[in-house]
Amino acid sequence: GTPLGTATMASSRAFFSSHSRRAFGVAAAAIGVPAALPLVAPSSWALSDAPPAEREKLLILGSGWGAVACLKNIDAKLYDVSVVSPRNYFLNTPLLPGVTVGTVEARSLIEPTRRLLPGAPGDARFFEAAATSVDAKNKTVVCRDESDVQSVNPEFSLRYDKLVIAVGSPCNTFGTPGVREHAVFLKEVDDALRIRTKLADLLETASLPGVSDTEQKDMLSVVVVGGGPTGVEFAAEMHDFLTEDVPKLYPSVKDKVSITLVQSADHILNTYDKRISQYAAEKFKRDGIDVITGARVLSVSKDAVCVMDKRTKQKRTKKFGVCVWSTGLGKHAFVDSVQKLSNQNRKRRALATDARLRVRGAEGVYAIGDCADVKSADSSNPKTKVVELVDMASDLFKQADTDKSGSVDKAEFAAILETLSRTYPQVRALLPKDDASLEKGDSHLQDIMDRFDDDKSGSLELGEFTKAMAEADARLSSHPATAQVANQQGEYLARALNEAARRKRRGDGDSDVAPFAYTHLGSFATLGSEKAAMELPGDFISTGFGTMVLWYGVYMSNCVSWRNKFLVAGDWIKKVVWGRDSSRM
Repeated sequence: GTPLGTATMASSRAFFSSHSRRAFGVAAAAIGVPAALPLVAPSSWALSDAPPAEREKLLILGSGWGAVACLKNIDAKLYDVSVVSPRNYFLNTPLLPGVTVGTVEARSLIEPTRRLLPGAPGDARFFEAAATSVDAKNKTVVCRDESDVQSVNPEFSLRYDKLVIAVGSPCNTFGTPGVREHAVFLKEVDDALRIRTKLADLLETASLPGVSDTEQKDMLSVVVVGGGPTGVEFAAEMHDFLTEDVPKLYPSVKDKVSITLVQSADHILNTYDKRISQYAAEKFKRDGIDVITGARVLSVSKDAVCVMDKRTKQKRTKKFGVCVWSTGLGKHAFVDSVQKLSNQNRKRRALATDARLRVRGAEGVYAIGDCADVKSADSSNPKTKVVELVDMASDLFKQADTDKSGSVDKAEFAAILETLSRTYPQVRALLPKDDASLEKGDSHLQDIMDRFDDDKSGSLELGEFTKAMAEADARLSSHPATAQVANQQGEYLARALNEAARRKRRGDGDSDVAPFAYTHLGSFATLGSEKAAMELPGDFISTGFGTMVLWYGVYMSNCVSWRNKFLVAGDWIKKVVWGRDSSRM
């Protein structure tokens, strides 16, 4: 869940036995992964600053895991590199939940983008701005300064020969009323600091004389929406803070704090091995964390969420002092503009690319990370197909309709998904876990049936089935949106671009490099109380304190600089010696 770097691992492996070395190395690589078109008059300085003629202009949009991986591997002697991002730093996102309670400090997780630029000073450039549109015909990107301090003309344009789009994706609210107004996301440093400030304020206010028990319990109720890695790890950090620090700092309210986690699927960490999901659920139950599964949040008000059970349709209201929303990814505005330009399906969240990360319908444009929908083979399974299911919808419908009724009911739908999963592994996330869950109505499957059963007949006609296949492609056919994936894509693209430039210089032609093949190397999830869970390929899982020790080592190696390593290690030591800092600044 939490993505796992590939760098700086060799020296660490010497400290482990052969089995531990393998787990450590594989997990570290997994973490290491770390995201239109009117053209305005450009600023003259931006277009006139031409690089040497022998270097092609490479423009990278973004400063996340994929962009940084590309930067660290690109050859600045071959390309004139420019980076555009509205934030001038790289953020180690897997450790972000710790910032919310003071386990680590925000400054420890960031590294200035300018320090990561390739080559000698001046070989590459950085611009703190947001890309707003692209002119593919003239190979120009329009950017805008969105900072508090702006010049008379905050817009400028940059030319490119190769464009890498790594702008990421924003949080997805699924249109739920009140989320943006009353909930807090956990995506950026500012989000984590906002949560930290709110928690400190709530604890201080609840500790004042005259505050009733009911008020204390309501304002000290923490609601987490989303049972994926981010939501689970934030809940775990909150639990550790409440059990280790709150009793010492706020003894009068230590028994008034509660944590509730709302998950739409039937299990938390549902993308992990079933054993890890069960282990996490059992641990949270022992820790007193209220986990509500198979539920949907209908609305968020100033101090409460309305939750509906997806099976019984019963609704209930849960009060909160702070609500953290972590339910998936939405679409970046710049991605929508590129989709329009390249005639792609604008209903999709990400840019469709080929197996070499080239954006379909846009020459010289690449996409990596959360904003890319990459269809490529899994190197661990050569039988994996890259064909989209919607292209075969008619034939699949005939295959699924075993009783020749002209429609596909839930059981037939589950059966065709089971068949498809043998060749298309991405389909497995839609399958009911067992016969019992099929009878009760698995949440993933029920969501698809309910959404596309337009006539509410309980079965899918051909048109409805085709829409369901398109939805499955959009949601599941690309690689997971993790730092591990973005890192591998960034490294691959840098190597591919380097090789293409060298071939061009040698006059060897434009033959393609091998397609990108994602290799899943494992995932971690911290569960609180110095316990973690890890899964590796080959049906290997590990849980408990020893896994947490391994987690510390892996995430230390994942830091992009020695400065980050020392700062993060120092924060962990400070937490053990003096506890977390609950100051509100």
